[in-house]
Amino acid sequence: MQDPLYFPRTEYASKLVSSLQNGITHAFTLFAPRRMGKTEFLLKDIRPLAEQNGFNVLYFSFMDSATPAADFQAVLSRFATDIQTGGKAKTLIGSISKIDIMGLGIERQPAAETLPRLSELIGRIAADNRPSLLLLDEVQELARIKHTESLIKSLRTGLDIHKDRIKTIFTGSSTNGLRAMFNDNKAPFFHFAHALDFPLLGREFTDFLADIYHQRTSTPLNKEALYRAFEAMNHTPLYMRAAIQDMILNPALDIEQASRARIEQMHENSNYPALWQSLTAMEQLILQQIAQGNTALYSETTRQAIAERAGLARITPAAIQGNVRKLERKDLLSKSGRTWGINSPLFQTWIAEQAT
Repeated sequence: MQDPLYFPRTEYASKLVSSLQNGITHAFTLFAPRRMGKTEFLLKDIRPLAEQNGFNVLYFSFMDSATPAADFQAVLSRFATDIQTGGKAKTLIGSISKIDIMGLGIERQPAAETLPRLSELIGRIAADNRPSLLLLDEVQELARIKHTESLIKSLRTGLDIHKDRIKTIFTGSSTNGLRAMFNDNKAPFFHFAHALDFPLLGREFTDFLADIYHQRTSTPLNKEALYRAFEAMNHTPLYMRAAIQDMILNPALDIEQASRARIEQMHENSNYPALWQSLTAMEQLILQQIAQGNTALYSETTRQAIAERAGLARITPAAIQGNVRKLERKDLLSKSGRTWGINSPLFQTWIAEQAT
């Protein structure tokens, strides 16, 4: 059943699939924090469009698996077998570890030790007369697993050899994790994929939701106010959609009430208070400055602001640098150009709200 609140990114999906199909590039890496709609984009926009254009499609999430490396190898093997044997499904979704069939839970078996190397499996997939597209979600998780070096190298080898027949879209929610996979000159996928920031949804998304609300309730919404609420959620579509659902089910709710309730729920379901308490006072002060918009951490102005909050006469750039590196290792902070940003927009919202 189609989701009436899903906002399709048809034009963007068409641009990516067309670039892969026409050989402009063989791989993309899409980055966005979690809850920004990357997975839905892959499954609801990219997958059907790729199928229409003749691709076999495999989706796999490295985040949703307890043993992602082994599970990926098993899923890729099944995908290759289905293609070779003329399996009915043109698409395989490999992120589900348990499938319910007629009320019975069937656990997916772990990968056997005798499974072929990834490069060999990719060769089998490439031999089909249809091109294939691998949608590999949250791929940075591979870089965090010990003893996966040979598996990653085999994957890179196979995709390198067969990049004319097998295209790939990687996604990730960790800037630092993706850098470990793609950006460093020693990274296993260095210069392999064209990196893109997954575009934020804007006014077109909230206008779409406002129109749906109007259709379902016969009551118009203030589109400007709805967009401001979306901005307060750091453009997180999951929570904006949930707020609209609440308003459709309970028309007595207004925009401010519904969005505030969802933001509060978002914070209640997070581990942000515990995470915050685990940080040093200096780390907290640095994150607070960024949440307030002071992203040039080494500037005299920002360092003086941190020093005053810490009760110190001054703070050296070296002291800031040491704490920034700790925050990077904790995957809380990353750099884009010359400015620093908090990796999770939702955590940034929480930090900013604590200061008000």
